[in-house]
Amino acid sequence: MPPSQSPDQSVEAAPADIRARVMTAVLDELSLWGVERFSIEAMAERHHLDAATIYRYWGDRQRLIVDAALADIEGFGAATDTGSLRTDLEAFARSVADRINTEVGRTYLRALAITRRGPHDEDTRMKFWAARFAVVRTIIDRARERGELREGVNTMAAVQIVMAPLNIRALYSDGVVDDDYCAAVVDLAWHALRRQPE
Repeated sequence: MPPSQSPDQSVEAAPADIRARVMTAVLDELSLWGVERFSIEAMAERHHLDAATIYRYWGDRQRLIVDAALADIEGFGAATDTGSLRTDLEAFARSVADRINTEVGRTYLRALAITRRGPHDEDTRMKFWAARFAVVRTIIDRARERGELREGVNTMAAVQIVMAPLNIRALYSDGVVDDDYCAAVVDLAWHALRRQPE
């Protein structure tokens, strides 16, 4: 029986060696069972981990899944500060493609998107996508501050203009998301978002 813990209760940061073992196990479990059938107890048994230790450092399965998935995208924001909207979008698209072209990246993407939806696990997905949005919205915020955006651009829609085609291609195909496809997506997004010269 998992220990009871309120969603906002803080947990200890896991030591690097424990975190590395647990993150590997999470990926393996998600690739086998998806979000709905993911179980800390089953994962611990299969990977020779201590379930109590996992609860100590992550609190619950939702935090564990979201933490593992977010580790995939931590570097996106910092890697895309190039000085202009177009080159920021290009750097971002390449970063996303580089990650989803890996087995790990594609596994996380599919585990968090393709499956039936229960209330608890839908909440897990929403937490992941909200955190991912928070990481990459800085591109749009910077462009707005520089005066590069046209009036009335919705920040979430702007981020999704780039993310959605890349994610959809990775979800429905095992093919590589290549530089030409990234460039085509960025070109369409940039023309849709930029302020027109007067």
